[in-house]
Amino acid sequence: MRKSRIFAIATALALTVSPLAACGQSTDGGVTDDTLTLATSSPVGSFDPVNLNIGPGTHYWQAVYDTLLHRDADGNPIPAMAEFSYDAALTTLTLDLREGIRFSDGTTFDADAAKANLVRFTSTPGPHSVMGAAITSIEVTTPDQLVLRLSAPDPALLTNLASALGVMVSPDVLAKGEFDQNPVGSGPYLYDPAASQPGTVKFSRNTGYLDSSQYPFDHLEIVMLNDPNTVRNGLTTGRLDVGSFVSTDSSQLEAAGLTTTRLAGTWNGLVLADRDGTMQPALGKPEVRQAINMVVDRDLFRTLAPGNPPATSQIFAPGSGAYDEALNTVYQHDVTKAKELMTRAGYPEGFTVTMPDMSSYTGSPALNTALDQQLGTIGITIVWDKVPPAQILTAMTSGRYPMFFMSLGMRSPWEDLQLSVLPAAAWNPFHVADPELNALIAEAQHAEPGPTQDAAFQAVNRRLVRDAWFAPIFGTETLWASAPGIRIEKQSRGYPDLVRFQLAES
Repeated sequence: MRKSRIFAIATALALTVSPLAACGQSTDGGVTDDTLTLATSSPVGSFDPVNLNIGPGTHYWQAVYDTLLHRDADGNPIPAMAEFSYDAALTTLTLDLREGIRFSDGTTFDADAAKANLVRFTSTPGPHSVMGAAITSIEVTTPDQLVLRLSAPDPALLTNLASALGVMVSPDVLAKGEFDQNPVGSGPYLYDPAASQPGTVKFSRNTGYLDSSQYPFDHLEIVMLNDPNTVRNGLTTGRLDVGSFVSTDSSQLEAAGLTTTRLAGTWNGLVLADRDGTMQPALGKPEVRQAINMVVDRDLFRTLAPGNPPATSQIFAPGSGAYDEALNTVYQHDVTKAKELMTRAGYPEGFTVTMPDMSSYTGSPALNTALDQQLGTIGITIVWDKVPPAQILTAMTSGRYPMFFMSLGMRSPWEDLQLSVLPAAAWNPFHVADPELNALIAEAQHAEPGPTQDAAFQAVNRRLVRDAWFAPIFGTETLWASAPGIRIEKQSRGYPDLVRFQLAES
């Protein structure tokens, strides 16, 4: 029980558990109708592209919206609503739009519609604003062609055009601003608010979608569930078709007749956000941040988490160009050396810091207790601030706390930097900018893709670990399970796109 509770931070993004009684599958297991019933830990949230949940809430908006580009299973950008081509300098991107696309309200998709969406996204503050930060101009050259000009090469731009940045909303609805809860897109499904209820969101096929054959189900139900036992029971009784777990043992699921697929997940640990010491001067000292990394007992945390996830000292995914296995040995658990670093930094007695209380997420104070004990060995006293669950993410990203525990997804190196490191990144809430680090980032940004760019990203990674911008503790994998009759196409990273859920070959 203690394992699942302390580890729930990596799985629970909402607290309400919804009943499965309304789901459309039979109770003897397997697919019995034309409905895909999918469990997620996230509530439906906003359909505004600026505020989309690009984590566990992805499937809600992928149902109703299409994007300018898509990603293949390896994470590579591929044409969708547009084909793309770069100039030699990688600072001018031409998008040739697909003809024949209409939004669900009948409005035609063209270059003016695409520009309206991109202009709004790049000019509206939001958690994903960094996705379009490099775009300096958007020009309609023909009714079916758009040209984006960039201030500098953006290694993640194409990927972001397959995510929130590339989401296309009907321009008529966009102008009225009435789509936050009433989406009008050109995706494979139509939102059915009348049939939906709290905790269960229903969609029906959009017959006007040009690639409907890629989505074999006429109906889609997304059920919000964050209790793994409820998800497991739903899958084994046939009330659910697809669900996910974090670093859990797959043998029991497979013994129950389910098919499992493992995908790279998240890193979990401390964001040492106030690196300039604006709110808590001690955190402005690299020695203090390094000491925190040394007293965090990664092996202990592994034993508290189901599946014994791997310990890590870096924010980048194994297998990515930035990952360096050797960096995981930089901070061995060493309280004596950590105390020496605290003394050298001028804080031999430690200090007091306020952190958000995560027990509403974990369902237990076990995480708090572990951090109290470990950081307490070098005199750091934590004051736990209770925050309503609905407000906690906003509180973290607003600069309210100098440090906090968080679980963040691992994507491509540039996406990870956009998420957590760049001065405008959502998870760099104090907007810290280190000139030497920025120079390394710029070198990686402009490097030729491939081994040269990988080496540049690894240099960035070494700097982040050396200066202890974070105190990562363990990584996780997400285990996806599907009922008989459903096949999940393996995807390199991130939450599997909705198109990955297919009928199994008989």
